[in-house]
Amino acid sequence: MELYDISLRGTKPGRTGLSITDRLVAARRLDALGVTFVDGGRPGRWFYHRAAIELRLRAATLIASGGAEDLAALLAAETPAVTVVVQGHGFSVLREAVRQLVRAERRVIVEARDFFDGWVIDPEHALEVVLTAAEAGAETVLLHDTAGALWPDQIGEIVELVAETGVPLGFGCHDVGGSAAKQLFAADAGAGLVQGSYAVVQGGLDRVDSPSVHSAETGIAPVPCPRLEQTVSAQKAIGGVR
Repeated sequence: MELYDISLRGTKPGRTGLSITDRLVAARRLDALGVTFVDGGRPGRWFYHRAAIELRLRAATLIASGGAEDLAALLAAETPAVTVVVQGHGFSVLREAVRQLVRAERRVIVEARDFFDGWVIDPEHALEVVLTAAEAGAETVLLHDTAGALWPDQIGEIVELVAETGVPLGFGCHDVGGSAAKQLFAADAGAGLVQGSYAVVQGGLDRVDSPSVHSAETGIAPVPCPRLEQTVSAQKAIGGVR
């Protein structure tokens, strides 16, 4: 299973957030934990410009994220991978954005927001989002439980049905309390990529959490994560950004 970190997605340079230097340090520390993708957030000229010059990640891939309307900025960020965040309709716009990114030799992940609520209302429409993204060239479609209204077992059942298409899937959610259980059920049902926030960022990088994905309450064995043993010692060595 691969891990996709979004700790930096909501941070901004300035008095109330991380400086660009801090964001680069955070990306290196997340890389040391073995995550697959480090999401730097919406394209910002100076962060991605400096990242291209200064950032040398060993295990992780830096990824810029934004909507299809941010296509020009996503291309200008020049990250090797890009996440296109979609919500609701707009298949033609999604298809064209993914195709242009693929033609520019970017690896593309499509993050389908509100996917599970959409599935409950109209499964065929929700499935069309997945198939459109895959046919356009996206390597993974990340199903996002944005509202958090479903139970973990319901998440698992839906992911299992979508996985029958053969499209590589990921899973993400905002439900902090039940996220571990939902990640487990999603991974067990076929999601090979799990999105989470492994750095606690509050005006600075306070710590980086070991990216284990398990919950004692579920009764399900922990999902193996890449280089998980190394993260324990790495976490102890990580302090705040200086």
